[in-house]
Amino acid sequence: MSAAAGQLRLRRRLELGDYPVDAAWAGDGNSLIVATGAGAITLISIEQEIAARPIGAHAGGALAVAWQKAGNLFASSGQDGAVLLWDRRTLESRAIHAGNTWSEHLAFADNGRLLAVSTGRTLRVFDAGGALRALFESHPGVIAALAWRPKSLEVAVAGNGGMRIHRIEPQLETRDYPVRGACLTASWNADGRILAAGMQDGRVQLWHVASGTQSQMQGYEAKVSATEWSGNGRYLATAAGSSLVVWDFSGKGPEGSRPIQLRSHSERISALACRPVGTWLVSAAHDRRLLLWRMGASDTPQDAHLLRDECTLLRYARNGERLAVGDASGGLSIFES
Repeated sequence: MSAAAGQLRLRRRLELGDYPVDAAWAGDGNSLIVATGAGAITLISIEQEIAARPIGAHAGGALAVAWQKAGNLFASSGQDGAVLLWDRRTLESRAIHAGNTWSEHLAFADNGRLLAVSTGRTLRVFDAGGALRALFESHPGVIAALAWRPKSLEVAVAGNGGMRIHRIEPQLETRDYPVRGACLTASWNADGRILAAGMQDGRVQLWHVASGTQSQMQGYEAKVSATEWSGNGRYLATAAGSSLVVWDFSGKGPEGSRPIQLRSHSERISALACRPVGTWLVSAAHDRRLLLWRMGASDTPQDAHLLRDECTLLRYARNGERLAVGDASGGLSIFES
């Protein structure tokens, strides 16, 4: 069944031996790289059958993976302090960074030519050949999230005291967007005009970068741990505790409007994912429920599944046709949408 029919169809559940901590799809949606808490890096191939192939590991545990939007390169990092650059064609890797501090966030720019790596308070940017292109040290706090501005070579860095945006090309430039409190997330809308951050103190901070203005959405009862834009850019989905709140950015935007409250989870929401096309949203929580919503059309779930354990990640393929769901018991489920 398709997401247009309001359903997710389970294709297969794979046993990975330990819980998935991160996953990233290839641009064609036919391959998926998965990192586990034990350190394994596994390539999932999806053709007539779904097959898992371990290709390497990070000693002590893996932390993050990222795949080019359109290309054969992907990256991984782990508690061994290494950042590895892999080639899908050969499944060979090489270290582009090594150290005693973990690199917790990886992100490729849209054009695939640049890879951002955060290590503590330091941001490094590498080119596709693994050469260091830029180094930004001494951010005000540990970097909590990275997000490349769509169709640009600017990367947003979230942390304590606000957001920094680093432009890599045509010349290096840094712009500060200070705010009281700690930013936990960084999410650009589809056209790169608005940058959203979930805040530790229970609000959503918005920077209207194109116009140079900012605004806030307050009233959350817990820290805002997830911010996800709909595929069409109209809605911003946010999670705080067990609350799922959606803001409508059509017309004059959400300021002064009432948010859409989506109530079905009984425990803390652990992950959100918006389908890259349209207005579909998937949420998962510690209640083990996986819910499919159509934002703006209904305040009740369109589909629901009960997972075997708490969800550790949700990742849509870039074409929106497949959804990867990781759980704490070591499973990875592939749904078709």
